[in-house]
This record gives sequence, C-alpha cells and structure tokens, in this order.
Amino acid sequence: MGTGVFNAVAKDNFTLEVPEQSVTRYQTEPGWSDFRRVSAHHDFSISRPLLRTLNASYSKTYTLRAPANQSWSIKSKPEWVTVTPSEGVGKVDVTITVSEMAPTEAMFESTATDEWGNINYQSYEGRAGEIVFLLDEKDYTSTMKVEQYDYEHADGEVIENQTATKGNGVNIVFMGDCFDARDIATGKYLEGINEAIGHYFSIEPYKSYKDYFNIYTVIGMSPDTGMGTVNTVKDAKFGSQYSLNGITPNTAITYEYAMKAETVNEDNLNKTLVVMVENTTDYGGICYMWGDGSAIAICPMSRDAYPYDFRGIVQHEAGGHGFAKLADEYIYHNAFIESCSCICCSHLNEFNAGKALGWYRNLSTNGDMKSVEWSHLIYHPDYSDKVDMYEGGYYHTRGIYRSEPTSCMNNNIPYYSAIQRQEMVERIMKYAGLPFSLDDFYANDVRDASAASRSLHAPWTISTAGAGKQQAPKYMGDKPNLNK
Repeated sequence: MGTGVFNAVAKDNFTLEVPEQSVTRYQTEPGWSDFRRVSAHHDFSISRPLLRTLNASYSKTYTLRAPANQSWSIKSKPEWVTVTPSEGVGKVDVTITVSEMAPTEAMFESTATDEWGNINYQSYEGRAGEIVFLLDEKDYTSTMKVEQYDYEHADGEVIENQTATKGNGVNIVFMGDCFDARDIATGKYLEGINEAIGHYFSIEPYKSYKDYFNIYTVIGMSPDTGMGTVNTVKDAKFGSQYSLNGITPNTAITYEYAMKAETVNEDNLNKTLVVMVENTTDYGGICYMWGDGSAIAICPMSRDAYPYDFRGIVQHEAGGHGFAKLADEYIYHNAFIESCSCICCSHLNEFNAGKALGWYRNLSTNGDMKSVEWSHLIYHPDYSDKVDMYEGGYYHTRGIYRSEPTSCMNNNIPYYSAIQRQEMVERIMKYAGLPFSLDDFYANDVRDASAASRSLHAPWTISTAGAGKQQAPKYMGDKPNLNK
C-alpha cells in the first residue's frame, strides 16, 4: 500500500487487527505505527452478527467459530436471552433463545439505511442488546446484536382478509419472503401483501367474482431482509433465492405455512393458489405449477415501468398462470413452434402436455376458427369485434394461435381476453362447487374491463424494462412434496 493510503483516517478510533505473529512489526512499521491500538486477529466469530425477531419466544442455532483447543465463554448478554451452551472449547454450535416479550411501549435505537444508502439511527418499539462471546485466553471478543420488535402478529400467524359469501369458498393464500422482523413490525410486509391483493382483485373477472374467494395472509419472518443476489447470500424464511431458472423458494415450507389457513389442507391444495410476494424490486416473476392444479406464483415487488410493474407481475403470474392455468402469449422466437431450431426447444411438447392437463385454453395449434376453443366467441355479437384468430404465442410467431391481439398474458397489460375470462370464471365456479353456465358468463361478463388502460399495443414510448425477463411457468411434477 502507498504511504498515504490512510490519510484522513482517525487512527485512534478503532483497533487494527493483524496476524498474531506480526503485531510487533505493525507497531513499528512507518504508516502502520500511527494506529494506536494494534492487536492480534483470531478466527473467533458467530455465524450471524444480528438476530431480529418478534414478540414470541424464538430459538435458532448458529455456529461459533473458535480456534481449536481454545476455550470461550459468555462475557455478557441481555437477561432475556439464553445461550446454550454458555461456554466451550473450539468451534461449536450454540442455540440462542430469545424469551417472549409482552406488548411494550419501550423503545430502542437501531441503524437504518435509506433509499440513497445513507445510514442513520431510528427508534423502534421493543428491546435490544448484545451477546458478547469471549475467547478466554486471548481477551478477544465476538458480538451478536439481538433486536426484538413489538408487533401484533407473529411468525406463522394467519390473517383472514375475507371469507367467501358465495359458494364453498375458493382459497387464495398470500405470504411474503425475505422480510425480516423489522420489515414486518414497521408495516412493510403487510403493505406488500395488501398491494398484491389489491392488484389481483382490481381486474376483471376477479373483481366481479371476489365474493367467491377465501383470502388469507400468512406471516413469514425471515432472518434477513431482501433477497440474495449472485453476489450475496441471504437467509429467507421460505428459501427464496435467485437461480439460473429464476426465483426458487422451498415449496415444502411454503405449503406448510399455507396450510395454516383455516380452510386450506392437503386435500384441497390442488384448488388453492399461493401467492408469494418477494421483498425485491427486481422483475423475476415465475409460477411453479403441478399437474394436480397446485400452484405457487412468485411475485417480486417490481418497480419496472408499466406494464412490467408489481401489478403486471401479480396479474400475469398469479391471476393468469397460477389460478387460470393460462399459457404465455408473448413471442421470443421468429419461427414455427413445431420446427423451432433454437437450442433445446421443446415448447411444442410442453404446450401439448399442458393441454393434456386441461390448461392453456387461451392458445391453440388448431388454426380452424370453426373448431378452436374460442369459436363460440368469434361469431358472438358481443365479442366478434375483438375475438378472432391471431397467429403467434407460446414464444413463437407461427404455428400457434391466440384469440385477441394482446392481453395480460402477452405484455402484462391490465386486461384478460374473453376466453381467458371465461376460463377464470369456469374455474371459480368449479372450485366453489357451483355449476357453470355460458349464458350466465355472457350476462355477467364485463367486456370492457379496464378499457381506459387497455391499449391493444403498449405505446412505443413506454419503457419495456421488464421485456425479456418474463419467466415461463415451471412444471414441477404430478403433485407437491409436503413436509410430514
């Protein structure tokens, strides 16, 4: 290092840690000797420097790294925290238990980072303290900070947002991942969930058929806030992390928490939609689907420009794929679907497999307008001006057909096509235990849904920051594997 590298550094404000055998040399070397405190560094640390939790009692095991054959002990800790074991030799797993905290008006300060990256102190209701681990023979310490936030809801608690007033009740469960205790206590968790619920039911036909749904929120507390990236690893309640195939959660834990909702159980998971709101502003939406009908829609809180925003992801991934089992209508390949030459292209086989499960009614490889799934709409006086045969969909320009120029399943605009709305209503009635009538659908269908914002083609001036990021639904097998 250059001799001026530490200019303007207040060298008496902290301890410089160096290899144990080099302490004397650093104390006498020009430049380095300006540091008033030079001490030996030891491989002594706790695997997490910060534990955040809510009111309920909470226990978790961490790894305390200590040099082999060297003893350690607890120098200090809050009285409401227990460490087991409280002393030992060498590296060991320790269990930190935070006792239950009654509702309180007591306050503590903690650092917070604003959207510009500035760090400041803010006050929160609850309590905080430090566990100080001591390497006995070296008088060397490692610290874990513990923060317990006061909040009305606990991890795993279920909030009933709505009970169905029509039919047997169609289950939809919203939960969030990558939100820590502070995110939850300060309202960020429920703000994200409620925004997602609002988006889901702000579009037809879900808006008109909302009374058929049981709507639940399940609280999920993650150790870390925010989602990990290719450069960072974050600990998430439901295991959400980025992979080569998009955001991947732990589906078994996700369903374990979904089944905490009163009317959700193993027997009706195939008729229950789970919407996972992710604490990240990156696009990254994807839907995991099983052959029995089970689905988990992954919906990051995208702040990309319309129509690739959070709303667009919820309506495309959850409303379109997860619940209605619709196929993507956007196009990536300028080729016939049956003869696409791109590497590993198996889209036709995937499409046909989905069709065999009763999915993807919004697309067809049948180009006959007299027999296609939406033929009854093509000639209907109320739909004939919109519904027809348009070539292109399921990522290809040729050999596959859709019913309208564009829809939410193409570029996330807030509009489902007529055949998409019909499929949604049929599925709602089926899950609610009620008969479906095409005449009733015609009578109740809001045909000009979101007409003000339903431009058939998004204006060229709109940024398509999310274009190309859309992830195809991922088929996960016949049925989910559950925690027993």
